[in-house]
Amino acid sequence: MRILTIALIAGLVVSCSGRKNQDNEGIHPGNIRISGQLANGEDVLVTLDYMGATAFQAIDSVRCDKHGKFEFETKTSSVNYYALKYTEHGYVTIIAHPGDEIAITGNADSIYPYQVDGSADSRLVRDLGREHKKTLDQLREISGISRKIMGRSDYSIKKQALNREFDSIAHSFYHYSKNFITNNPESPSILIALYNQFGPGLPVFDPSTDLDIYRFTDSVLYEQYPENEAVKALHSELHTALEQISNLQKKSHLNPGEKAPDFVMETIRGKMVSLSDLRGKIVLLQFWASWSAPSVNENGFLEDVFKKYGRSDLQIIQVSLDNNLEDWQSAIKKNIPGWYHVCDLHRWESPVVNLYNVQRIPANFLINKAGYIVETDIFGKNLEETLLRYIK
Repeated sequence: MRILTIALIAGLVVSCSGRKNQDNEGIHPGNIRISGQLANGEDVLVTLDYMGATAFQAIDSVRCDKHGKFEFETKTSSVNYYALKYTEHGYVTIIAHPGDEIAITGNADSIYPYQVDGSADSRLVRDLGREHKKTLDQLREISGISRKIMGRSDYSIKKQALNREFDSIAHSFYHYSKNFITNNPESPSILIALYNQFGPGLPVFDPSTDLDIYRFTDSVLYEQYPENEAVKALHSELHTALEQISNLQKKSHLNPGEKAPDFVMETIRGKMVSLSDLRGKIVLLQFWASWSAPSVNENGFLEDVFKKYGRSDLQIIQVSLDNNLEDWQSAIKKNIPGWYHVCDLHRWESPVVNLYNVQRIPANFLINKAGYIVETDIFGKNLEETLLRYIK
């Protein structure tokens, strides 16, 4: 399935004209005016681009006057997204409705910080962008530290801690972005949050696992801006993606009531174990990884539950998606009878991951004594409450 990637965003720009120092003139209801003042901005070139569904389109450019001031005015028939560029280090994203008069105050040497007046949507984009930049800076710093310590004797231990920190930061921005979208349903800025990435090919929201947030964004934006080019593109591509995902799930998704596929893997102690070996027991099949903070946190609940019910026909098979043996071994603090740790170091390419169509971790399947799946993805306190229904 093709991940939805709209470069961001546009409506119809009819015509445009770059202007300077015309602050006293009124604005036509069908126009927008974007002006600003940049510290250290004398004679700096400022460009305004229209952010289309597939590419940026240049609208106009002006040079700041001796006070660092600039101004653009352009006609538009609907809400549009624009890129205001005045430095090599990025651009200011502006969301403008017909009749808006938007003022930007910043520094010609950098994008952040900058102020926005006259556009609440553009202020939301600024806040989102600032948080996104902070997250990417933190992730780059962790990656840099990892490269520096590579080859040291304690690298595997340090790397495991760095992986957890990396995952925790990414997880925090994921939840920040999700809250941003759900808390601002009337703002076109949420489409930018939907398409943010941690890096090339690493979307914050994956359509295959975050359909709820894609559906929400599509429903609220399509209702308000059905003629907007990017909103229409999202609506169309999401419809196609949903059909593809539905077809895939029909073929491979495992639901309660289906027989759990059998598999054989080597445990951390070097012995082979198969799911069928545990027939007659209640089995919790859990997928996790040492680099996934939510997975590691869930292990605490698993340990508490196993202490209570491990002698009541409960067995755990924990499949790790690690690809580093030392990271996996270091993350397992105890060897508990009846709790099987397995890993083939193939990460997402592991055959058992594909067998169970695991799309994200942690993930789990509760399997009854007859070898049938009875529950999926039960975590935290809900795990214990659910187990009580099956353990006698």
